[in-house]
Amino acid sequence: MTRKLPILILPLFLLVFVSTVNAQTNKSTDSASSRLKEQTQLLRGQKKDAVMDIGQQIKETVAAKRDAVKEAVATRREEFRAKLQTIKDLKKKALVERIDTKLANANAKHTERFTQVLSNLQTILDKMSEDVDKTQAQAAIDAAKAAVENQAAKTYTITISTEIALRSDVGKVTSQLRLDLVAAYKLIIDAKQAVQNLRAEGAMIKEEPTSTAN
Repeated sequence: MTRKLPILILPLFLLVFVSTVNAQTNKSTDSASSRLKEQTQLLRGQKKDAVMDIGQQIKETVAAKRDAVKEAVATRREEFRAKLQTIKDLKKKALVERIDTKLANANAKHTERFTQVLSNLQTILDKMSEDVDKTQAQAAIDAAKAAVENQAAKTYTITISTEIALRSDVGKVTSQLRLDLVAAYKLIIDAKQAVQNLRAEGAMIKEEPTSTAN
């Protein structure tokens, strides 16, 4: 009976040992998983903050620019409403009012989209290695940002001359909005291209040690 006791105890000891090891392994795995999750959430938070930062900057600059010209804008709006009342054709009058609203909405929609693109480009640039020269790409983003700020602050009010010339009056403003948006968009494309070129340059720098070793 005494000889059988160690034999009986050995499996029990092994069982306890394996259970302890598994518990420690699971604890380590859970800890590593928790740290990875925290790091992922931190990175997401940093990315969101970067997007909010540039968006907030543009918003604040636009608000300041609009505040500086609010009296002149208010005067133009009053003139527009007064001229609008002189239009006898009710259908034309309603159409001009709708176009006036669409002009403001179109400018806001496009400048908001431009802001989002710039935020994404800035995030990409900030994450790049310090081994590459970011000066040119950052300058391109800053130039596009300034253009978007100016564009977002603009207001487009139809200047009504006569009821007969309504088509021409409306066409002038819509054409100006289109030209202004295209000009701002071109700078967005320039900034995007500058960031893409820098990414390609960074990839080449990473490949150089491997190529040299081979």
